[in-house]
Parts: sequence; C-alpha cells; structure tokens
Amino acid sequence: MTGIAIVAAIALLLANGFFVAGEFAVIASRTSKLEQRAREGNTLAITALKSARELSFMLSAAQLGITMASLGLGWVAEPAVAHLLESALESVTAIPAGVAHSASFVVALIIITFLHMVLSEMAPKNIAIADPERAALWIAIPFRLYANAFRPFIAIFNAMGNAGTRLFGVEPADERADVHSSGEIGAMIRESAEEGLIRDFEHRLLSSAIDFGAKDAAAVMIPRTEVVAIPAMATPADVERVVLETGHSRLPVYGGDLDQVFGFLHIKDLLRIDPKERERPISRQFLRRMIVVPESRKLHPVLLDMRRERTHFALVVDEHGGTAGVVTLEDLLEELVGEIRDEHDASEVGIKSLGENRYLIPGNIRIDEVAAYLDIDLPEGEYETVAGWLMDRLGRIPTRRDQMEHDGWSFKVRRMQRRRVEEVLVEATPRPAVDPGAVAAVKKT
Repeated sequence: MTGIAIVAAIALLLANGFFVAGEFAVIASRTSKLEQRAREGNTLAITALKSARELSFMLSAAQLGITMASLGLGWVAEPAVAHLLESALESVTAIPAGVAHSASFVVALIIITFLHMVLSEMAPKNIAIADPERAALWIAIPFRLYANAFRPFIAIFNAMGNAGTRLFGVEPADERADVHSSGEIGAMIRESAEEGLIRDFEHRLLSSAIDFGAKDAAAVMIPRTEVVAIPAMATPADVERVVLETGHSRLPVYGGDLDQVFGFLHIKDLLRIDPKERERPISRQFLRRMIVVPESRKLHPVLLDMRRERTHFALVVDEHGGTAGVVTLEDLLEELVGEIRDEHDASEVGIKSLGENRYLIPGNIRIDEVAAYLDIDLPEGEYETVAGWLMDRLGRIPTRRDQMEHDGWSFKVRRMQRRRVEEVLVEATPRPAVDPGAVAAVKKT
C-alpha cells in the first residue's frame, strides 16, 4: 500500500504543477499571438484562445485543480512518507516508538511541503512565465478537457466568487484586456530604446507616431501671419514672382482678405494658362478646392481627409470661421519623421551661428527644434514656438530688448514686427568666476 501511495503522491505533484502552469499560461499569454497562430490553422492555438476568452472560468478551474491536488497530496503523501521514515528509524535506532512516530511526521511534512513548493508551484510557474504562449499550447487540450468535465461545479464556484466580488463594488471580467494606453506604449518604447532593442531613429519614429494622434491642426499649422497667399486679381506673372521668391508650389488664392479663400493654385497649373492671358487675372477655373478643417481637428483625421480628397493642402479655420492658417502634407509627415528639408529650405532650422555659443534664431521656430539644437531642456506648454514660450514666461507680448535666462542660456528679443517676435539672440550665460584665494583657503581647511 505504501508503494501505491508514493506513486499517487508523485501523480498528485505532477497534477498540481499542471494546474499551476495552466493558470499562469492563461494569464501571461498574449491573445494577439494566439490569434495569429489560430488564423494559421493551429488547433492547439484555437483551443488555447478559447481558454483565454473564458479567463475567469479557466482560472477557477485551475484553482479547483490546485486545491484538489494539494488536499490529496496532504492526505496520501504525508502518511506514506511518514510511515517509511518511521519504519527506517525503528529499524536503525533504539528510540521509543512514540518519538519515532512524531519525528517521522514532522520530517515527512517538511519533505512534502518542500516538494510541493518547488516542483509543483515554483518550477511550473517559472516555465509558464518564461514562454507563456508555448506553455498555453502544450496544456491547451488536456486543460480544456478537464475544465469542461468539471464545468458544472466550476460554474457554481465561479458564480459564488463573482457574487462575493460584487459585494465590494468590483465587476468581474471574463476576458483579459490586452490593450494598452498610449502612455503605456510610450513607456515600453522608451524601455526598449534604453535596453538597445530598437535604434534611436526607430525610437523617435514610434514615439512621434504615438504623439501624432494627440496633436491637433492648430499645433502644426502654418499660422495666418506666415501664410504666403495671392489675391484673386493676381496674374500668372505675379504668381511666378511669388514662387521664385518663396519656393512654394501651392498658393492659397483669396478675395478681400485671407478669411475669403477661394482655393489654391498649383504652380504646374500655370502651364495650362494661355500665354496671351499672362497679364490678366487668373481664372478661377484653374483653382483647386482646399479642404477646410477646424483648429481642434486631430491630425489622424486631417491626414485621412487629405488622403480621401487626394490633396496635400488644407485650410485651418478658427471657432469663428476665420482663417487661422494652413496645413500641408509635409507638415504632417514632419510630425512623424522629423524635419524634411528640400532645396528651398534654410539650413539648420533657420538658426544662425554668430560665434561661440551665440545664435540668432527666428521667433517662429519650434521650441523642440531649439531645444534639440542647443541640447537644453525647454519646458512644454500651450505654445509651439520660441515666441510663444517667451510670451508665456513674460506674461505679456514681448518688446524689443526683453531678456530672460533659462538653463544657462540668455534669450533676448532682437527684432519685432508689430506684435510679432522676429528674431531672438541666444547666448550662453557666463559662469561665475572662481576666486583663487577662496579655493586656496578651502584647500588649507
């Protein structure tokens, strides 16, 4: 009988480990990976996916199995091991029978507890966590067969447990959520970059893609004050001059002012105009329709609008219906991949070096571009440009010669155009001089 009990104990240890592995495999396996294998026709993946979608039920099944195996182990294994130890002690020692029985019981309990913890709990748990999808596939069919066989009992226990959970105001979930917030995804991307799993360019691209969805048209548009447009009465010759001066290939066409935009003209449309009409205003038949988006529209929908309308140009309007600016496809792409420069763009984002640690920058330059160029930390806020940052810090519209310091750099307004900051002088602030005498005194001390 003792031999049968030992065999039963080994079987119960293995059964307990099976249920522990099943519990952790169901929790840790990624549904997306199982779905991919299921689409490929993997029968084990299809079965494992069914278990993952009945998470609460399958966890209850695992707990029931663990409980039964543990109780059986204590009932069968401990007396069998204690009997073997007691017989051995009585045969090799002269200690009293009562003492041998008590000592055998304690030692047997320690042995069974150790084997239960190591072989039936920790080892299967670590195996399942190391490769949860593989573990889920291994145990998929036997675990599912067991759960279905005991389904009525498990359903009753699970319902009672859920009822108790609801008493504390918690609604039980029957399926694990595999989705992550943008903040969680961003954190995973940063950790992957820090571990060297992805390259710097991939890190920037993925981070930009996450931030892209949170930005609106107002954040990336060319503001109204910087929009290069042509009046409706402009001639082809006038347009050619503007194109040569600015390098822009698409120009909005307006009536009385920029609040009355009729559409935009592409420079290649000039080729369709009769040379005899060069000195006459351009006919509206050559204008292309601009899509109109509000300032608050997120960039994802704006990009989809451009794709649907097959245009690279959008007019941004404010809450009153007036023109706030324009957005181009290039502006949207730059939010994803960084600055895109063509033969018409100025070098180094418009920053002019005036000597060592002295720079002249335009007021409309993006704050993140300046921070990256100077390798300093500039705070984020409800602004996009250096001019907006200065206005936010000063609490008013800047004036010429306004100056402020930040992170070892001095920012001084160099030139204004009405209420616009045109240029800012950026200089590294000198560090305080060190008194040699003070240093010597410190050394003596």
